[in-house]
Amino acid sequence: MPETMGARNRVISVVETVFRKYGYEPLETPALESMDVLNMKVGEDTGKQIYRVEDGKLGMRFDLTVPLARLVAGNPSIPKPFKRYCIGKVWRREEPQKGRFREFLQADVDVVGSPRMECEAELIACACECLKELGFSDFTVRINNRKIMDAIVKKLGVKAQPEAVFRALDKLGKIGEGGVEQELEGIGVGKKEKDELIGFVSEKGSDEQITTKMEKYSAEGAGELKEILRLCGIYGVGNVSVDMSLMRGLDYYTGPVFEISAGEGVGSIAGGGRYDNLISSYGGGEVPAVGISLGIERIMALLEGKGGKGASLDVYVAAVKPEFYGKSVEAAKKLRGEGLSIQVDVMGRNLRKQLEYANSKGVRFAAIIGQKEAEAGKVTLRNLANGDEKLVSIQEAAKIVRG
Repeated sequence: MPETMGARNRVISVVETVFRKYGYEPLETPALESMDVLNMKVGEDTGKQIYRVEDGKLGMRFDLTVPLARLVAGNPSIPKPFKRYCIGKVWRREEPQKGRFREFLQADVDVVGSPRMECEAELIACACECLKELGFSDFTVRINNRKIMDAIVKKLGVKAQPEAVFRALDKLGKIGEGGVEQELEGIGVGKKEKDELIGFVSEKGSDEQITTKMEKYSAEGAGELKEILRLCGIYGVGNVSVDMSLMRGLDYYTGPVFEISAGEGVGSIAGGGRYDNLISSYGGGEVPAVGISLGIERIMALLEGKGGKGASLDVYVAAVKPEFYGKSVEAAKKLRGEGLSIQVDVMGRNLRKQLEYANSKGVRFAAIIGQKEAEAGKVTLRNLANGDEKLVSIQEAAKIVRG
């Protein structure tokens, strides 16, 4: 509905502005992709969620990362680093719930061509700035590293595919230890290994304690986490912590992974990680890459809980009598020139009915034009919330509306 779309468009505008500030450039890819492309690194769970079309040869994209990898693989001469953003719809066949739908909007930023942790830190800082600009102040960033988890799985001698183990462990927050134990048992993980895996992902302590302990499994993975923490400190992002239970469900992640949470009931509102082998899967050579995605639907769900919906109109211009309709159109034109969203009466209603309509739409201000306003070349700007009104010029009215 318009009031929700108005708020949604403002969220998209804020996010896109921040992406551009960080030097990311826009890119769009098709909604439809070859199933060969989608199946390459999708993983079993997400693979079941793909909408297939055209006799199963094509599918709706389930994220914005796989299409990017396919595009980069087919355009190897793109200057590196290639820093792109994409805000677009994706589709997954799953059960709708709060903040989760079959069709939803994601906002991605990615860096292609650099293996350095400066990329991870910049992406996290960029996503956090988006959330701050949208009015969030209480959010947390969790990070982990697939390299550490890969090493742990190998050291324990787990015979199941590491990706299947990660998908099971990734559900810890959703289905609890008992549910994860059943999932691990279902893919052939023995009881001893199962208990040790759950013990690892439940590891508690300070970031330094956890990363130091994990060095014996993967010095490289632990070192990358330490470097991300250090670089996030340079950016002034202090709400970052290591969480060994964070896995991320997609199979293409190869290194650091991260998620941002900002409220109860909708899960994470941003997440991503490094996928250094994905582009080579599509014949593009060894090209490192990392990205983060903001879930617009989940952000909207949290904003609505905070009263985030609002009128999509700034001012309703109301003529006291039909003979002042021309003046109301002139005033509307000038207010639109000030960058405001304006409506005028197209129903031939009297003033009372016009103001009732404006109130029903949640418009904050009405610019009323009658005899005195027409003669003075001004409008009476009425605050529809408290009834306060003042005779002002168009420029003054615009300034008041913008606050």
